[in-house]
Amino acid sequence: MKVQTRAADLLAEQASACGAPSYVTFQVTDVCNYSCSHCYQEHVGHNELSSEEVFDILEQLAKAGVLFLTFMGGEFFMRRDADEILQTAHDLGFAIKVLTTGHHITEKRADFLATIRPLQIDISIYGSKPAIHEHVTRQEGSWKRSTDAIKRMVARKIPVVLKTPVMQSNVADLKAIAEMADSLGARFTFDPKITAIEDGDLKTTRLRMSQEDMANFYGDTMATFIDQGFSNAYEEDLRPLGETPCRAGKDVCAINPQGEVWPCNSLPMPVGDLRKQSFASIWSASDGLTEVRGLKWATIQECNECPVRSYCTRCHAMAQIEHGEMRGPSLEACRHTVAVRDSLRDRGVIPATETQLPPTWNRVAADGQHDRLPSGGRRSSALKVL
Repeated sequence: MKVQTRAADLLAEQASACGAPSYVTFQVTDVCNYSCSHCYQEHVGHNELSSEEVFDILEQLAKAGVLFLTFMGGEFFMRRDADEILQTAHDLGFAIKVLTTGHHITEKRADFLATIRPLQIDISIYGSKPAIHEHVTRQEGSWKRSTDAIKRMVARKIPVVLKTPVMQSNVADLKAIAEMADSLGARFTFDPKITAIEDGDLKTTRLRMSQEDMANFYGDTMATFIDQGFSNAYEEDLRPLGETPCRAGKDVCAINPQGEVWPCNSLPMPVGDLRKQSFASIWSASDGLTEVRGLKWATIQECNECPVRSYCTRCHAMAQIEHGEMRGPSLEACRHTVAVRDSLRDRGVIPATETQLPPTWNRVAADGQHDRLPSGGRRSSALKVL
């Protein structure tokens, strides 16, 4: 974890020196042929960028010196020009990653993907069996479409990562998913934080792991990972007050299907409009990006006095969307922080004296439904303000 943090800091410094982010996520469409139960996107699907506008933006990103470029949707391959977009990005020299369900990756498209040599293709997988996976996608046959796509790409030596959001419905299946990935010749990654929808609707948060399952997740499935990242957190401050909790707006940013620039693809806070402004001018002079870059542990309410901050992986987007304030804590991050710390303590990795709690703890719900507590409350729906 410390090595990764230092690498991220180096990329941020390079981005600052070059005047561009090192990593951009380009969501080229809101449209998706699935209706996954956990999805945080609104799927508006209107007034999306034309092919010519997309190509112009790619030229601007290349000129600015952006290195890593991730394409996503909705479902990226719902765009008829998806392959042309990828070919253009390849010709411009980007290191390309694609987030997709795999539904549209036929033999022909797999052949094409092999020619552009992507850094990796992330395939959304929600279960090792069709019933578990399709409970989430609500699309019959989707598990086979995705696993067939994985096999096609692995056969062509395209790096594939199975990407799994962890929910109550699939938490018991994670080891089987890991075994499936290994058997297919792919890697896997688990994301334990289920977020609210971009417009502030909290219905997706009802899918979060229970406290018991979260404890098992960090104490078993993720034990090795958190041991590597947090085993020395009690000895030194891994989250100094002068540092930012998040890379959003520092060396990463996102572009949405309408050409708005966001600090990251999870934070729907427009900081510029590529239909009216150049990417270079937005990155260098946006007041919104300046605001996000200025967020440090020292300036975030309650986080700046939290005794377990060293175990935290706070997200600006979760704080903003669920609680309406980027300068305040994310209660779901608080819940995960304590679960991580408790796992380390209970397994003897850190001292038994590590028992302190965040100042927010009386507002944290054990099941992640923080808004349902008497002290909770829903955020304002007026989030997207340019």
